[in-house]
Amino acid sequence: MEELKVVADFYEFMLWLVQHTEKFPRQHRYSLGIAIENRLQTLLALLLRAKYAKAGGKVAHLTEANLELEILRFQLRLAKDLRALPLKSHEYAAKAVQGLGTQIGGWLKSQGQAA
Repeated sequence: MEELKVVADFYEFMLWLVQHTEKFPRQHRYSLGIAIENRLQTLLALLLRAKYAKAGGKVAHLTEANLELEILRFQLRLAKDLRALPLKSHEYAAKAVQGLGTQIGGWLKSQGQAA
């Protein structure tokens, strides 16, 4: 079974970001770094739940994924402002999160819901 594009893209982003949170300074690694990694795990679970949910059940998972993605966006901004995440890495992450948000929004729209 071919993986959904949004799930595959998210997995690639997750892999990239975990490799960056591992390099956070100690004072941020065990707080903000772990929080970001936990949020990534939550987002992956929500996308997979949406993938396997019946048609009517997808909306709740996708709406929750949208909220988690927005929280992640702010966590990444905080990591940048604390200088735990380099500016160039933050720029890449921000573009990736924007793209993922667009994909999730499109999936939501296809379920008859406005993103």
